[in-house]
Amino acid sequence: MYPDGIERTSLVGIYHAYEHVDDIDKSVAYLMDKGYCTKTETPHPYKANMFVTYYKITPKGIDLVEGNMEPDTGILIPMEA
Repeated sequence: MYPDGIERTSLVGIYHAYEHVDDIDKSVAYLMDKGYCTKTETPHPYKANMFVTYYKITPKGIDLVEGNMEPDTGILIPMEA
C-alpha cells in the first residue's frame, strides 16, 4: 500500500487466517527494525486517548520485494509463477 500505507486493523484482517495477531505484530516489528517499513500513529477521529496505527513500506522495502537489492535471508518473498 504505497505511498499511503495500510491501517493495522486492515493488515491483521488480511493475515489473521494464516497467523496469530501477536505473530503479525512481531513480523511487522521485525520489518520496521530492518528498515523495510515504517509505523505512524494518529489520534483516533472520535475515540479519546486512542490511536490509529498505519504501516507503510519504505523504498528499501520496495527494492527488496522487486529484487533490486540482495535478498534478506530473514524475509520470505513468495515468487510469482
